[in-house]
Amino acid sequence: MTAGRKIERRRVQHRPLVLEHSFLFRVSPRYAWTMVLSALFAVSLVERLVPREIWFGPVYLAVVCLAAWSLSTRTAVVLGISVLAVKLATGNLAYYPMGTVPVLANMVVRIIGIAIVVSFISLARKSCEREWHLARTDLLTGALNRQAFFELVRSGLCSGGYAALIYADLDGLKQLNDQYGHDRGDECLKNFAGTVRQTIRKGDVLARMGGDEFVIFMKLRDEVAGQAVARRLHKALNAGEGQDSSDLTCSHLTCSLGVLVLPEGAHAIDAELRAADELMYRAKQSRSGFTVATGLATDGGIALTISEPVLPHESEVRQSDRPAGRRVNLPEPPRAAA
Repeated sequence: MTAGRKIERRRVQHRPLVLEHSFLFRVSPRYAWTMVLSALFAVSLVERLVPREIWFGPVYLAVVCLAAWSLSTRTAVVLGISVLAVKLATGNLAYYPMGTVPVLANMVVRIIGIAIVVSFISLARKSCEREWHLARTDLLTGALNRQAFFELVRSGLCSGGYAALIYADLDGLKQLNDQYGHDRGDECLKNFAGTVRQTIRKGDVLARMGGDEFVIFMKLRDEVAGQAVARRLHKALNAGEGQDSSDLTCSHLTCSLGVLVLPEGAHAIDAELRAADELMYRAKQSRSGFTVATGLATDGGIALTISEPVLPHESEVRQSDRPAGRRVNLPEPPRAAA
């Protein structure tokens, strides 16, 4: 299911839905410089007010470490050497503990010490970032994993405005694994994820929930846009418009989509996922490719209004109002084999 041609996508009109690090991982360079320079000024001011015998070297080193974490290794090393040079030029550099005799050797050792500490801080940050990403990414497909999806949705970034929660199941993957092996099945999963990424917008969310099941979350302009989203994904994943015709094995796989359109307001993600899952099974049983419904939270769960299918000749981004669909409560359908 690799993309054979570029699929037209609308410009993102909302804030991209991305996972956010803690504060120390997302300090902008502007604020980082403000913190570092303010800290240097505060330390130098305090140093001038206290007796000369008090050694502030470790405090300056802490500020240099802050620069290494929030800016860069090179910036931190240059900053540390600059502090030493200024203190040497002003005669405020204390050569603890042996006085001023071995000046050159003392300076070299201090610079080496700064470089070593700064390098460890930079490596620690890179290692933390790598582990943070690995803990939230499905390594096979590059999509978010289940933990990251729930973390993102519950962060509050997904609230406000219309949204679509799409539950996708790759049909026939088990049979393909049995016939061609799991390595071939893994390739098809990667191709599927790649096709979805090229079909949705950059700021939309793709997460692998496990096995051959994926979830897509995206912000919508209005309720009507849910039908356009369903048709666009259906064409790319099931009608062959986003597939590589040379990949015959994966091109035979289809996908069942349960598209749940969510109105404005807070999201009860657990109940909404179950509703989208049931819509996906309805699409799988009917072999229609996708089922679209609008969901409203109730005391007993999610009340669904099944949307009437859009006729093929209608615009993908139609602005006019549509007749209201039928309001139903989905029964518990028997689980069909994937």
